[in-house]
Amino acid sequence: MRTLSGIWKLILGAITAAAVGFIVFTALWRPFHPALQGSVVLTFGMLAVFLTYPISKESLHKAHGKIACFAFFGTENSPSVLDIVFTILGVIPCIFIIINWEPIVSNPLTYEMYYLVLGAFLFLMLLEATRRTLGNIVPIVVIIFVLYALLGHLLPGEIGHAGYSLEELLYIFYLTTEGVWGLLTDLTSRLIAIFILLGPILFACGAGNTFIKWSRFTGGRIRGGAGQIALFSSAGLGMLSGSSVANVATTGTFTIPTMKKLGYKSEIAGATEASASSGGQIMPPIMGAGAFVMAELLGIKYTSIMFAAIIPALCYFAGIGSGIYVLAGKYGLGKLPSRMIPKWSELLNPRELLNTVIPIGILIYLLVIYMPPQSCAGWALVTALLIYLIFGGSLKGSEVVKRVRGSLQAFYSAFRTALVMLIIMMSCVQVVVTLINATGLGVKISEFIVNLAGNSSFLALIAVMIVAIILGMGMSTTAAYVIAASALGPALISLGLPSLPSHLFIFYFAIAAGITPPVCVAVFTARAISGGSWVRIAIISMGLSLGGYIIPYFFIYQPAIIMQSGSILVILQVIFTVIIAMFFIEVGVFGYLLKPTSVLERILFVVGGLFLMNSTWQTDLMGFGVIAIAIASHLFLPEIPFIGQRPPDVEKVDLSRLDWNENESLLENLKIN
Repeated sequence: MRTLSGIWKLILGAITAAAVGFIVFTALWRPFHPALQGSVVLTFGMLAVFLTYPISKESLHKAHGKIACFAFFGTENSPSVLDIVFTILGVIPCIFIIINWEPIVSNPLTYEMYYLVLGAFLFLMLLEATRRTLGNIVPIVVIIFVLYALLGHLLPGEIGHAGYSLEELLYIFYLTTEGVWGLLTDLTSRLIAIFILLGPILFACGAGNTFIKWSRFTGGRIRGGAGQIALFSSAGLGMLSGSSVANVATTGTFTIPTMKKLGYKSEIAGATEASASSGGQIMPPIMGAGAFVMAELLGIKYTSIMFAAIIPALCYFAGIGSGIYVLAGKYGLGKLPSRMIPKWSELLNPRELLNTVIPIGILIYLLVIYMPPQSCAGWALVTALLIYLIFGGSLKGSEVVKRVRGSLQAFYSAFRTALVMLIIMMSCVQVVVTLINATGLGVKISEFIVNLAGNSSFLALIAVMIVAIILGMGMSTTAAYVIAASALGPALISLGLPSLPSHLFIFYFAIAAGITPPVCVAVFTARAISGGSWVRIAIISMGLSLGGYIIPYFFIYQPAIIMQSGSILVILQVIFTVIIAMFFIEVGVFGYLLKPTSVLERILFVVGGLFLMNSTWQTDLMGFGVIAIAIASHLFLPEIPFIGQRPPDVEKVDLSRLDWNENESLLENLKIN
């Protein structure tokens, strides 16, 4: 990505100001018609993407002649002529819709041929913009679906369809609200965009540092303190950012070096951050963008998804915390020294609490009373800014100006990175969703899965899990969830499975792809900071995040875990048994309790934990019984050759050799800049 300077930075700043103003205004007042709302926001996205993203990442670092740079590649500080041409070709079709959306929507099938030419330019520029921001995978997927729509009449058997002409596809794409101006573009421009802006503003107003202090206060008191800090901070900050990779890049820059300074191996430090950050997308109140899409696809309120996600998120993080605890015992990683843990006076700083508690409290309150989610986020954002500007420090003119600049910089950074990428991606993925519906492919895939599974919901869930993970490896979680939900969701529902648990199931495995080899973007991001072997980081991440692979099945078979059935006592029982289950499953996975465990004990701990996960009194008795046998073996029984033989204890970290003064300084200066 370019770092624009001079007149180009001023232009991008003006685009940012206009985009932020429009998004906040429509969030607080009311959104426009989807065609108008989407075309305005996509205009801003097209303007920004070609100015800031070069034709390729490598082009900025290769030596080119002045003419080549001017015409094709640009520089690190300015776009090329080609970039400006692409910008014009991408923006003009959007502006045409802004001007003519009403007659186009009011008079379907009435159009001139040049309308379709504009649609073709927009489609090509959208593919190029997506390639620049997200890489080749999503554009390739889109092209495959377009070819399938065009050539379906040539395909044999049930996979074929009547086929569409190019003119029909361009009409659907550009001149209907089923195409590029459909659900995903509308949802992004109307709802998700304001939440994307809210997170960085809360960070800038001090919420991030408040979460870090509380993470040190709580996690630092538990065995494996530095890793627990990463867990707590990633859970807290992740619910504001809603992105695994962004969370790793944000919190990982200080949690990973801190863990390494305090004795963590590079791979364990990287895995801890990658697995903890992946949970940010499932942590209410601000989950990943896919959760907002889910609410729209299912036609339910976002708060329904938010409440359903609470217990699974807590259990997921309890599992990671248990894994960190087990690894800390295995490698001798203790708590933080008491002098490195914040005092109550630091935690209860009124100014910091105002900047954190009130905006988030307003957001949650407004969501609970069922205000439109975009209005909730808009008022939370405005509240955060006002409190920060008035109470965030001295009221001297220079200090207020400094806070204003910090807020503007947060808007600028959020727009040119996360928001631009999301606008482009969702508009492009909307094409795939449209074609899945138009060609009937979703129905065909659903019938195939049902026939393959033989009406077995468990086999169907396994098939859907595999496809969701594969999709998530090549694209962002939101894109993978949307495509998988469109194509695979109907299969689960046709088997009689409830819609919300089915969609949450798909969503979880789209997230799990971020830590699942071979294409595990959260792991690669963590490895860039921690160093070490990415394969080991991925393996340890999967072990720590095992709950993310197990819990989704219980959405279907034990719906009390998402508060879809059962009394309050049943729900409390589920929370209790699942948290205990996750601890003993992690003991089995990493092979340590009070000392190294044998293969037999590891198997018993995992099996006992799985029984407890089901949370019925019969399976609870079986689970506690199996775990009791494993503990008895661990404490009292002699080693049995092969399956009962314990491995030698690993070398412990010598905490006395760590430079505590250096580490104390490191922790005391944790800041999110």
